[in-house]
Amino acid sequence: MTRRGTRLGRLAPSLVGVTITALAAASLTACGAPGSESSSSKPTEPKKPSKPITLTVLDGSGDLAGGGKEAIDAFVKANPDLVSGVTYQTAASTDVAGKIKAQQSGGDVDISLVLGGPDVLGAAQQQKLLIKQLPDQSKAFDLAAIQDEPRKAQQDSAGGYGILVNYDTNGPFIDYNASEVTESKAPTTPDELLAWAKSHKGKFSYAQPAASGSGRAFIQALPYMLGDKDPSDPGKGWDKTWKYLEELGRYVSSYPASSTLLAQQFGAGQLDVIPTIIAHDVSNRKSGTWPEDTGIALFDKQNWISDGHFALVPKGISPETYYVVLELQSYMLQREAQQKRLTTGVLTTANKNVTTDNSGATVKTFVGKWGRPDFYAKALNTGEVRLPLTPEKMQEAFDLWQRNVGSKVGG
Repeated sequence: MTRRGTRLGRLAPSLVGVTITALAAASLTACGAPGSESSSSKPTEPKKPSKPITLTVLDGSGDLAGGGKEAIDAFVKANPDLVSGVTYQTAASTDVAGKIKAQQSGGDVDISLVLGGPDVLGAAQQQKLLIKQLPDQSKAFDLAAIQDEPRKAQQDSAGGYGILVNYDTNGPFIDYNASEVTESKAPTTPDELLAWAKSHKGKFSYAQPAASGSGRAFIQALPYMLGDKDPSDPGKGWDKTWKYLEELGRYVSSYPASSTLLAQQFGAGQLDVIPTIIAHDVSNRKSGTWPEDTGIALFDKQNWISDGHFALVPKGISPETYYVVLELQSYMLQREAQQKRLTTGVLTTANKNVTTDNSGATVKTFVGKWGRPDFYAKALNTGEVRLPLTPEKMQEAFDLWQRNVGSKVGG
């Protein structure tokens, strides 16, 4: 069966080559993770509370809506001796570090747990705001039993400062308005995308990378597609990428401040071509934000930038809070919690043992209707899977993007 407005592009069949970028993983062990704990800092030791406590969870990456809240609520219900309730907060990923730092500076840390991607992790680690959990708390998590090589590499990229609770092969690839762009005309190479944007000024864009999973996936894939010198080093190895993005920016009217705004603009017909990721493609079609027949195409040189979201623990929490948070983090890795994600738009989990094929009829029905099985079954076995930049390098990429690209929009 072929879905209308859908294609795999002009790709030679290949198996997924999982490329664990050496600098992305090795830099954390060779040079130390960014924002490493000082030798004088005393680690927080967990202590079981004598009575139930209230937790505050701060979400900086949309994880609550992606099955996280449902999982946490289930944990609270199952552990009335530990938790009396949860207060949920959300913030833009760019604001999370500031909220944590303000509480720590005031000597009253109310945030118990932070959910966020590499962008949130990197910003928090630059300011040394997080507890280093691994290897000290390794016994709380049987990571070897649930992580394969790609998941372990994603976990290692955190340098011990967070627990991988969400994992996606992610993207980027192209979504297009099938009523305005024919399948044969959908761009599938950087050069074709640039030419299309030039001839359809203002009809292509991507969200600001510092606040968007699809935006940062797009800019991180380009160094591989363009043949840059060092895809792991945006400062010294992305010469072709920065030149390309500057040129592309001449035909962009604006860069939406979030993935949500990008989705709304695309759904409203303001944009006809965007780079996207699996979770956005699935969830926006399910919600009706995008048409069900939204066109989709891989890049000819497809590079999947994997994405991992982490459960992070701020410094300054009480030993009792830390005890409960460790129990919660452990629960978030288990089957019951992980499979709740599979009806929210993603096709993979942080637990290698929890898949769309073994998570029950509800998940299979959801994937059959919204998960483009005719497309993704082949697409996910095409191209290369790459680790994202290290948190430190990702922050550098965001700064360079803003200086070189974002500040020159429409120029």
